[in-house]
Amino acid sequence: MRKLFIVLIILTFSTSCNRKSNKSEEKVNETIKEITNRVYFKWPKDNALVSSPVFVDMGLEGMKIEPAGKVNLGFGHHHILINQTHWPKGSVIPMSDSTLHYGQGQTDATIDLPPGEYVISLQFADGVHASYGEEMSSSIKIKVE
Repeated sequence: MRKLFIVLIILTFSTSCNRKSNKSEEKVNETIKEITNRVYFKWPKDNALVSSPVFVDMGLEGMKIEPAGKVNLGFGHHHILINQTHWPKGSVIPMSDSTLHYGQGQTDATIDLPPGEYVISLQFADGVHASYGEEMSSSIKIKVE
């Protein structure tokens, strides 16, 4: 939050001194969007020791959740990727054992995983499951006992 505040102050100062065009304002809006749009794990935390089924609580900032179906700017839904860090931007995320879909707009889930070490990733995608890319993904490591 402090980082965002500092960036906003710098951008506000730099654009207020030079009001030649709306391009500066567009850059500010784009920078703010990049800073505030993110997915994150509320639970589990990175390097957590967990038991199966693994409870996952999915967080989102800067965008809104809606069920799959329509593509609306600023909206989408969660996916969990098992042993993958992100899905390429614009590519449709297929349904499989390692790409789990939450197209009804769910923000939490339980995953059955056998004992072992995993990288699990949240990946946000639009209404037709097209990935928002690496900038809208987040990965953690967990150990299932």
